[in-house]
Order: sequence, then C-alpha cells, then structure tokens
Amino acid sequence: MTSVCFRALGPMHAEVGGDWLDLGPVRQQAVFATLLFNVDRVVTPATILQNVWGSREPLTGTKLIPPYIYRLRRTLQPAQGGRDAPVIETLRIGYRLRLGEARTDVADFDRAVELAAAAESAGDLAGAADLLAEAERSWTGEPLAGLPGPYAESRRRQLLERRVGCLEHRLELQVRLGECDAAIPGLMALQREHPLRERLTILLMTALYLTGRQGEAMDVFGTARARLAAAFGVEPTRALTDAYTALLRGELSLAGLRPPGAGPPGPA
Repeated sequence: MTSVCFRALGPMHAEVGGDWLDLGPVRQQAVFATLLFNVDRVVTPATILQNVWGSREPLTGTKLIPPYIYRLRRTLQPAQGGRDAPVIETLRIGYRLRLGEARTDVADFDRAVELAAAAESAGDLAGAADLLAEAERSWTGEPLAGLPGPYAESRRRQLLERRVGCLEHRLELQVRLGECDAAIPGLMALQREHPLRERLTILLMTALYLTGRQGEAMDVFGTARARLAAAFGVEPTRALTDAYTALLRGELSLAGLRPPGAGPPGPA
C-alpha cells in the first residue's frame, strides 16, 4: 500500500507516497481536522458545525455537512489504495475517520516525545535531546495554518504550547549536558518570542551564568521584571526571585529547574 501521512503541524494536507495531496478549501480542511483529531470516534454533524462555524452558523445548518464529507471522500481517493486505507464512515449519528495504516505528523511528534521521556528517565540525556530534535522536525510551520473556527483555534494553541515545551526542554537538556554556549542562542530566541515564560527565563539566566556572563543574566531578570510589571502590574514570582538571589550570591545552578524525574511535556 502507498504510504499516507496526514499533516497538521503546518499547512493542513496529506502526503501520499511522498506527494502533496491538497485537502481542499480551508473550511473543508477544518471539517477534516475535526475528524482527524477525533480519529476512530463518531463526530456528529452538529459538532462539526459548531467546531468550524462557531456562532456564525449558516442558515442551512447541519445540511451543509454532507457535501463536505462527499468532497473529502473524493479528495482522499488517491490515498485509498488498499484494504487498510483511510476512510470516512457514515454512521447513523455522524461520521468517523478510520486511519487504517495511515500516519499523522502529530502522532510522530508524540511518539518521539514519549521516547525522549523514556531515554531521560534512563539517564540518557543526549539520546533524549536527539529525540526531542527529531520531534521538532515533524513541524513545518504554524499548525492548522489558516483554518477557521473555534476548534482549529483551540487546537492550534494547544499544539503551539506543546512545541514550545518540547523546544524548551531540549535546550534545557543541552544546558544539563554542559552545552550552554550552543543552547544560549536558541534560548534567547525562544525567550524573545515568549518573554513571560518564567521557567524559560530562569533557564536562560542559568545558562548565561554558567558561561561567565553574569551581567547578561542580571539583565535578563531585569527585563523580565519590567515586562511583568507592564503586562500584569505584578512582581516576579518566588521562583524567579530566588533564581536572581542565587545569581547575586554566585550560587545559581540547574538544581531548581525541574522536579526530579520530570520528563518533557507529553500529549495534550
């Protein structure tokens, strides 16, 4: 059977034998996304309608859904080369997507993250870092890019948080492996994108301190403190303040970054 992979960690599409398969207009893709993220579960037309149109429900209501399902089935025909091909089933109360032997990039990402957690638990930090790098390669851009509706937006936020957590943890492993100089550029870039992530700020401060860049580490704290005040009118939390105090005392270390035995973030 020709290999099939459905991709949601970037522009939504399928790959059939390595060739791009366009899943249609964005609303059609959004309908398919609801089925894909509920694979092997029955999804009612009302649920699809709410997920894709939200409060802007069309006058035709659920009657709008069957034509989308029909067009998706036709679109998937190039992927249906055998008994275990992906298929959309019509049941009494709704629709169900069966993947058969098809893969998804989300499952590939999750599998690599789970393997990384197992490697880390076994003490293989370098192997865990490599596996998290492999997980990151599942991504090709913004997840579910351009898809409308509240469901796609919610999934997009969840997936992006998992990506950031994966990258943050890989960079932490680099620091734990003594590769601070290699990790710092990535930490700085990620911290610029997510300036209010406290743990990321502490990790960057720690990496800078461990490479003899104490002044820069102090600046990171000062900037984070100013951003918290401007955004929320609050002071840094106890954890961030404690890291800064340890920095001033020359005692900042990796010990307080993560509870013992905690692994990288798993599937949502």
